Amino acid sequence: MRILALADAPPRRPVAELVAAHEPALVVLLGDLQPSWVADLSGLDVPRLGVHGNHDEPGLLTGLGVQDVHLRSVEVDGLRFTGLSGSPAYSRGASAFEWTEPQADALVARLPDADVLLTHTPPLGVDDEPDDPVHRGFAALVPWVERHQPRWLLHGHTQPDPRRRVPRVGATRVVHVRGDAVLEL
Repeated sequence: MRILALADAPPRRPVAELVAAHEPALVVLLGDLQPSWVADLSGLDVPRLGVHGNHDEPGLLTGLGVQDVHLRSVEVDGLRFTGLSGSPAYSRGASAFEWTEPQADALVARLPDADVLLTHTPPLGVDDEPDDPVHRGFAALVPWVERHQPRWLLHGHTQPDPRRRVPRVGATRVVHVRGDAVLEL
C-alpha cells in the first residue's frame, strides 16, 4: 500500500499535487501541521488517518476530514492502524496533547494491537533526543512496540541525528517523517 505521510513541516509541494503525483491509497498525518499547509487535503478523495501533535488544536483532524486514530484501531486495505497523539509534557498547561510519563503509561496501556503505529512522538531511544525534555521519546512505547511488533512505526516530532537513526525495533520498521514522505507499506 502506498501512503503519503505528513508531519511537522510544510510539504515540499501542495498536498493535492503530491496526491496527484503519487496516487497514495492513504494519507496519514503525524501531527504539528499548520492548517494552511494541509488545507487542500479536505477536498481530496483519498482516505485520511492521523494523530495530533503537541502544537495542534483539538478538532484539527476532524476539520480536515481525517479519522483520528488516537487509541483506536482502523483498518484500511487489510492493514490495521492505531495511534498515539502528543508529546512529553514540557510547557505549563499550554497543550491538550502533552503527557507526563504516568499519563503516557495509561494511554499506551489502551493502545490496540495493529500492523501500523502512527505516533507523533517516537519511543524513548528511537530517533529521539533523550537529553531534550521536549524531544525525548515515550518510555511507555518501548515495551508496547516490543510486545506487539507492528510492521511499521511512523512518527514525527523529533529531528534525529542521521548518525543515530534507528531503522528498526525488532521486527518493526521505523520511519521518521518531517514534511512529507511517500512510503510503500
